[in-house]
Amino acid sequence: MIELQGLTRRFGDRLAVNRISLKVECGRFCALIGTSGCGKSTTLRMINRLIEPTQGRVLIDGEDVSEMAGEQLRRRIGYAIQGIGLFPHRTVYDNIATVPRLLGWSKTEIRERVEELLRLLHLDYATFAGQYPHQLSGGEQQRVGVARALAARPQLLLMDEPFGALDPLTREHLQHELKAIQRLLGITVIMVTHDLEEAVRLADLIAVMDGGRLLQVAPPDQLLRSPQAGFVQALVGGNDRALRLLSLKQVGELLMPCDNPEAARAMPSVRPDTSLRDALALLIWQSGKTLHVVDGAGCSLGCVTLEQLLGEGAAHRC
Repeated sequence: MIELQGLTRRFGDRLAVNRISLKVECGRFCALIGTSGCGKSTTLRMINRLIEPTQGRVLIDGEDVSEMAGEQLRRRIGYAIQGIGLFPHRTVYDNIATVPRLLGWSKTEIRERVEELLRLLHLDYATFAGQYPHQLSGGEQQRVGVARALAARPQLLLMDEPFGALDPLTREHLQHELKAIQRLLGITVIMVTHDLEEAVRLADLIAVMDGGRLLQVAPPDQLLRSPQAGFVQALVGGNDRALRLLSLKQVGELLMPCDNPEAARAMPSVRPDTSLRDALALLIWQSGKTLHVVDGAGCSLGCVTLEQLLGEGAAHRC
């Protein structure tokens, strides 16, 4: 578990972060969200001591990070940023291998880890290991940046606007990959973002900041349904709040038997892992009232209806 206790940072007369307290359990994904200059990135950098707090503590599994050697701490914590920060004159292999080499891993261990991470991030080892950052697309560079952050099997991964500079399609693909990897490896992630859609899609816990203060911490569905009055309500408000709620669930959670199995074959079909938001969009596009849910082999699993989807997005549901 990582815990922030009264974390504060001043820069001269400016109070950048004001007494933040937050707990993130092991294996959870927390998003720090807020407008530019609200203290998100400063908070992140205090966790791995790139910036020292003016007061307050950061605890990892109960151990105060101020009592750890700074360099050793940062080797234990993965760190990925928007600018990627790859070493331009090192190959993809050497970039990913940086921290394991510093930790004294054997050549065999390093090669196996690089191969494993490239495979996880859908980058072919034979194609990419020997390439240099300038030979990669923005999305490929970001994948390598994430791989380097994960190389030493850190217990905690910090990410500062990691996908902010990417096009929407590449960004969405990488978000899905990151979430899958996070679940597979069971690591704890704290990510800074200004994008509520990204926070809702990825996080188990969303922490909203403004003016250096932590205003509300809640799971995505609770935050969307019951935002604190003022800044948080303005951040999550609007008519698309219902659509964000629908993005949190999959059609497999609403499966019901098809009234007419034969007729179901002519209906639009979706997989059980399709989000309710995407399912609703398909029904609207097809002017339909029911979707046929099928598995990867095309076998029927059941149906979901327009009425069910609308009910899941209704404000009164808790």
